[in-house]
Amino acid sequence: MQKNTLIGCIAGMSLFIMPFAHAATICDVKTQLTEARTKLVDMLGMTDKAQQTEAKKAVDQASTALETTLETLLKEGTLDKAKLTQFQETWAAFKKTREEEIIPAFQAGKMEVAKKLATTVQAERVKTMNEVIAGLDGDKCKTDKK
Repeated sequence: MQKNTLIGCIAGMSLFIMPFAHAATICDVKTQLTEARTKLVDMLGMTDKAQQTEAKKAVDQASTALETTLETLLKEGTLDKAKLTQFQETWAAFKKTREEEIIPAFQAGKMEVAKKLATTVQAERVKTMNEVIAGLDGDKCKTDKK
């Protein structure tokens, strides 16, 4: 009897929770990419070390969310795998440059180096990632304008 009650409770809870579950979408990737990029740009304009630390945490959180969403989309297999893989590879190069070159240059006070990377190779990577997103109907995502 207890087993049936437990199963009934679990089934009931799942019916309650399921409408609130959020499936991963290319729009999530688009939002998370924008968030990671925006937080980095914000950080590069800060002079207070504590604010920089908090901004870096926000960059890392947005990056982790993007990577998790991307992995989910790849596993689901509902979107073009070649395009998602292209995005993933471009993102990996983007993140590596950010972590190994841009942020260290910024922290060393070499703003010109950081800005040059951000406005050349990184800008091209962002363009590529946005083109991939658009090719997966991400250009149809609704944006929140606050």
